[in-house]
Amino acid sequence: MEDLNLLEEVIDSLEQDSNVLRIKRLILFTCHDSWSNDVNEVKALQIRQLVRDLMIMFPDLNTLKHKLNAHVKQLSKQSDYLLAADNIIDSLGFLYTLRDEGNLPHSFLNPDHPEPDSGSQRGSSAASDDGYEKTESDTIPHKHNLKYLTNLFDLRADISRNISPLHAKILLFSSLNYRFSPQERDWSALYTYDIDDLIQLIFQTYETVEALEARLTEVSLTLDQPEDAKRASAVILQAIKPFY
Repeated sequence: MEDLNLLEEVIDSLEQDSNVLRIKRLILFTCHDSWSNDVNEVKALQIRQLVRDLMIMFPDLNTLKHKLNAHVKQLSKQSDYLLAADNIIDSLGFLYTLRDEGNLPHSFLNPDHPEPDSGSQRGSSAASDDGYEKTESDTIPHKHNLKYLTNLFDLRADISRNISPLHAKILLFSSLNYRFSPQERDWSALYTYDIDDLIQLIFQTYETVEALEARLTEVSLTLDQPEDAKRASAVILQAIKPFY
């Protein structure tokens, strides 16, 4: 069954993001190789249409990750736009999963069928055939997340409301792999994951919340900004504990 409310929730979350201008610029740059420094012009861009263009142009989430990464590397403020790219992937990753499950409204990705306005979308229901033929490569990034999909969406929202998504990613990545140091500029390794991927790996790696707490505490003391890392650790644990 198509879920119109979830689509609207994702679009709204991007529109309300404090980094929305960079998100719009990065999508525009990735889709059309076009850049605008005109704030009013960027504000006038519609997130819904930008997201639609992005998903039509890059039907595979992995390909989208690589394209965004390649375009971020061309910019002078890479760390700022890396955060924008993270927010794009975190939000669109959810939409890709809805699409692969047949729950994304058919009209959203079908240029031949214009979408109804958002008011009618929120109160209507349509057929579930999205006309998209799935392949294994399309579902690999989130195939392990399906069981906890709704919880992961809520978890990510809880974490992102209280700490920077980038700080959360660095702590989770370091707890699962090796100590990440921004000074080493090893952004490509960090960028291969989105927050949903890292949270799912946390559940798979640490069988008890006690083991996770010990690891997060240990890792937070080794990072470049230990106080920020300790705060991130507390926020992540508070959000994750109810699901153990």
